Amino acid sequence: MSKLGQLSMMLGLLSLLLVAAMMSGLIRSERWTISNLEVSAEYQRVSAEQIRTTIANSTERSFFRLNTTQIQKQLMDIPWVRKAQVSKRWPDTLKVKVWEHQAVAVWNEETLLNESGEIFQVHAIDSMRYLPLLVGPQENAQQMLSDYQRLNQLLVPTGVEIARADMSERGGWVLVLRNGLEVVLGSEKMDARLLRFADTWGELLKQSGRLPESVDLRYTNGYVVRWREQQIPVDIEGEVVS
Repeated sequence: MSKLGQLSMMLGLLSLLLVAAMMSGLIRSERWTISNLEVSAEYQRVSAEQIRTTIANSTERSFFRLNTTQIQKQLMDIPWVRKAQVSKRWPDTLKVKVWEHQAVAVWNEETLLNESGEIFQVHAIDSMRYLPLLVGPQENAQQMLSDYQRLNQLLVPTGVEIARADMSERGGWVLVLRNGLEVVLGSEKMDARLLRFADTWGELLKQSGRLPESVDLRYTNGYVVRWREQQIPVDIEGEVVS
């Protein structure tokens, strides 16, 4: 028999002996209590006190009867907790590891998105208004976050990021940049349209000397710039068309 097989057999025999001892009363589960707690957490949004209080709410202290799955579920109910892992280490230790959500966007005005595009709810969302706002169909959260990150990267040459992105039920996108500019993107060839806009942005500002109110990129050979008093078509080279 291999060493691994021998080890497995020994562990099996020890488990049987432990069960037999408990059934015979030689070992009483109430005598073996959890007395040590080991916690690993980031403590950015979740406090140590929240974790300790949640664990303390479990009245069970027996090493054998303590339900780690139940404690794990309770920890997951704490705002900002994304994942929790709970295990026991013989003879008296409870090990807890907690992962937090990392918010990257506000979703539909009421909830948040983490870096994986998962929706989660927290209190006092108003304090997170510095994050970009994404508005769209509930089932499209993950894909919309991915698209937003890609589109934001295409705008790097302009030096301005996306503050808000709205996607309609039909898939049409409208962006609002950090400088207040509205960008109507549509639902087709979005990358190409935004690249054309980014490439001509500097020339547009140079020619006009002022910030436009909105641009509509849903054109084959250029885009339309709307000023407060008038709208000016601009071709792909950034030249004003009279």
